[in-house]
Amino acid sequence: MRTLTKLFRCKWVPLRTVIMLLCSLFMMSACSSGPAPKLYLLEPFDVDAGTIQLAKMSGIKSLGMSPVELPGYASDVQIASLKDDGTVNQDDRNRWAEEPEEAITRLLSDRLRAHTEATVLIEPWPRDYEPMARVEVSFDKLLREPGGGAQMTGQILLLSGSGRKLLKAVPFSIRHIGFDTDSRVFFMAVAKGIDDIARMAVEEIQALKIKS
Repeated sequence: MRTLTKLFRCKWVPLRTVIMLLCSLFMMSACSSGPAPKLYLLEPFDVDAGTIQLAKMSGIKSLGMSPVELPGYASDVQIASLKDDGTVNQDDRNRWAEEPEEAITRLLSDRLRAHTEATVLIEPWPRDYEPMARVEVSFDKLLREPGGGAQMTGQILLLSGSGRKLLKAVPFSIRHIGFDTDSRVFFMAVAKGIDDIARMAVEEIQALKIKS
């Protein structure tokens, strides 16, 4: 506004220039007053009776977790979508309600608890906490598919409770097909994928027969 005031005070400024500046300001104002982006939470789903029964029999009492790692494009709050032509688009109108890494870490810890009934703490944890094993998950890919589903690839690292020994590296490639392009379908697909990852980690830890 100060710039415009100065321009109006200057008699030598052409009227055409002033009109163009005013039009630009009106256009910028119109763009900034558009609809706010929609925000979505990554929510857990109900645990069925069968899962609860298996959790009680898991034999896993305590687990440690590191925050999940995502590729750069997927760590943005804008939903990263795979287009039909193979390119990746970041949707500015539909966003995560929280940082994706934080949301996925939160849900993964919830799913690990659901499948084990164990104490699951995310680093950093108290010094006297000694988990049976540590779970680290890194994603190579996390994308919304054109049909609305999600595809996820990466690996699960299972480490000793001290974190000094790698027990097993488990790759994963998960795809949940969506039949609706509504962004809520994408988040439901991601939630199912995180549950799959938690279940895989628990099954592999059980197979290692770690003593508590």
